[in-house]
Amino acid sequence: MARWYAKEHLKTDPGVVAVYYLPKNAGDREIRFIEVNELISDRTDDAVVPIDFGVDMGTDDAHRLFVVDVTPKQWKRIKSKKLRLPKDWSIEGAIEFAK
Repeated sequence: MARWYAKEHLKTDPGVVAVYYLPKNAGDREIRFIEVNELISDRTDDAVVPIDFGVDMGTDDAHRLFVVDVTPKQWKRIKSKKLRLPKDWSIEGAIEFAK
């Protein structure tokens, strides 16, 4: 499911140059993404906050897709541990999807 979402986001959003799937510490029905987006304004000092896209809520296929959009500069700061991710998020074991 994560692969499909990543490919769709890369295909439909021209600013997204990479999607990182973060499975570590995620719940069974939870997908966590960091999307590196070249078209959003540079906000290197802003907090990193995920957007919750509840999918198929109220059905047997219900799951949550959390997306954090970051600039390339923010991504560099996350990798160097100068910018914090949300609680319990980790880039350890991240799977990259790129154009």
